[in-house]
Amino acid sequence: MGVLRYAVNELLFRSGRSLVTTVSIALAVLAAIVLTSLASSYARALRVPIETVGADVIVQQQGDIPPKLEGLVFPHPNALVPAAIVAQIRTIPGVIALTRGVYMWDLEPDRYESVLGIDDSEVGLMALGQRLIDGKPITAASRAVLLDSDFATKNKMKVGDNIKVGVDKFPIAGIVDAARSGKLVRADVYMPLAAAQGLATAAPQVRALYPFGADDANLVLVKVNREQLQGVVEKVTALIGKKGVVSSELSMREALSGVLFLSQSMGLIIAAIIGLFAAAFVWRATATSVAERRREMAILQAIGWSWRHIGEQVLIENLALAVIGTAAGLALAFVVVLALGHVSVTVDLPWDLSSTPHFIPAATINRTQTITTPLSISWLTAGITVAGSLTISLLAVLAVLALPRPQPWSLLRAE
Repeated sequence: MGVLRYAVNELLFRSGRSLVTTVSIALAVLAAIVLTSLASSYARALRVPIETVGADVIVQQQGDIPPKLEGLVFPHPNALVPAAIVAQIRTIPGVIALTRGVYMWDLEPDRYESVLGIDDSEVGLMALGQRLIDGKPITAASRAVLLDSDFATKNKMKVGDNIKVGVDKFPIAGIVDAARSGKLVRADVYMPLAAAQGLATAAPQVRALYPFGADDANLVLVKVNREQLQGVVEKVTALIGKKGVVSSELSMREALSGVLFLSQSMGLIIAAIIGLFAAAFVWRATATSVAERRREMAILQAIGWSWRHIGEQVLIENLALAVIGTAAGLALAFVVVLALGHVSVTVDLPWDLSSTPHFIPAATINRTQTITTPLSISWLTAGITVAGSLTISLLAVLAVLALPRPQPWSLLRAE
């Protein structure tokens, strides 16, 4: 009890040093937590554009411009992705699910529409069924199509009408609010994959460029294990070659590399640097405190205090400063995060990911997307920061106390 009371008295007596040490620890904790929270939120924001289509990776292949821009054509970024390549992508470690698609433009003298044929999967026709605002969903066996609500309104089409795609006509089964899925891979007309594959194999401008088969695709949506995302992207990129377009959170991050905090690893690096500076300060403050009180420690030893009790007193003092500083830093971090609320990132989506004909003004869309994500503190981050702060303080004290002990008679000889 005497050691504890003496430690408290020392903290109050040396209030200036105690305040500076506490504030320094609090600021280090505050900076580390806020920076990692910002980095995590920016990283989540960069995933949103890709995740709006239910995938982690979008695979495309750049091709050639058709000899004639008429009828059904493949856009330049949507060349043939053979069924054999798709099968190999399925086998890559980390790939959870895969959805195939066929994306086309239908260019006619009196109209233009983008067409997407897609698998009947959770991110394909099933996802479109969840966005129905009129009519009924379609399945892989359907011979009907779904229309985007904006396209249907603009062209005054409704459920039950027929729409011409290529040389065939399809009944309109439903209207979907596709805008809710974001601007990536958005089309005017949605149909089962088999129907789109049949149209593509028969389209003269497609056949002029590619040996497109009945089981091929030109768009692949891949769901992957997030921990293996980078490895999957690297393997897919190597598999499809130089003309491949592999879009993911990683490519979005590279496109915005000028903003440092968009990289979660960058935030962690900065937080680690701040932590090192804080550790150096705590070490110096602890060493200075012990050095200044060597005469005092000599007196305590002379009146009967053991070195163990002196060590306990110094340890209690510095751990108390660490606990108070860490608690203050946590409280400030929660206040700052609550005050900020969210982060916003404005992304210019690449044309390749939702291509429209440049030569048709009515087909152009605004590709700027502002993504807002809530700012929150990870309990894991907070726990690591608290543990790191206390550990640094403890190690600093133990390291200083491990130095050669002061000898009371040599320090007091001159008194």
